[in-house]
Amino acid sequence: MKMKHLSIRLFLIILFGCFAFQTQAQRKMITPEFLQKGDTVAIVATARKIDQATLDPAKKLLESWGLKVVFGRSIGKEENQLAGPDWLRATDFQEMLDNPSIKAIWAAKGGYGTVRIIDRIDFTNFKKKPKWIAGFSDVTVLHSHINNLGIETIHSMMAVSAKSASPDAIESLRKSLFGEKLEYKISANT
Repeated sequence: MKMKHLSIRLFLIILFGCFAFQTQAQRKMITPEFLQKGDTVAIVATARKIDQATLDPAKKLLESWGLKVVFGRSIGKEENQLAGPDWLRATDFQEMLDNPSIKAIWAAKGGYGTVRIIDRIDFTNFKKKPKWIAGFSDVTVLHSHINNLGIETIHSMMAVSAKSASPDAIESLRKSLFGEKLEYKISANT
């Protein structure tokens, strides 16, 4: 009899877990406002060091889309492999996150370091007025955290890649930021 009750309890726990997972997976994500010409994008380094000259192609790309660009204080800073100490990278990202004139934040470069600052970031204001966070690699820790808040982000090329990225990658980022329809065609393997 004891085993039967244990089996029923176990079944109910698994059933509830599946329902909770399905509910979470089907939750409607919050979409930040899409960009318009004249909006401002911040380029920040939450991880590895990078100089501003290396990011000039990214700046020119965004400007060619009619956007304004600001560089965070972490650009050009150096502490070993990182773009300055943890407090500077965290403060830089936080200031851009809280600045209402910044409509999107594009990660300059990946590598390592964002995981060291994630717990220093306060997402309170961001949750009230979300903005686009774009990048990949080390920035995935930001995507994961923000997606768990129920807010969409853009897993895209990094700002450092603007000069060498494929036209498709560039166009995908542009369309994502401006809210244009994205379509992908994949040929069948015959």
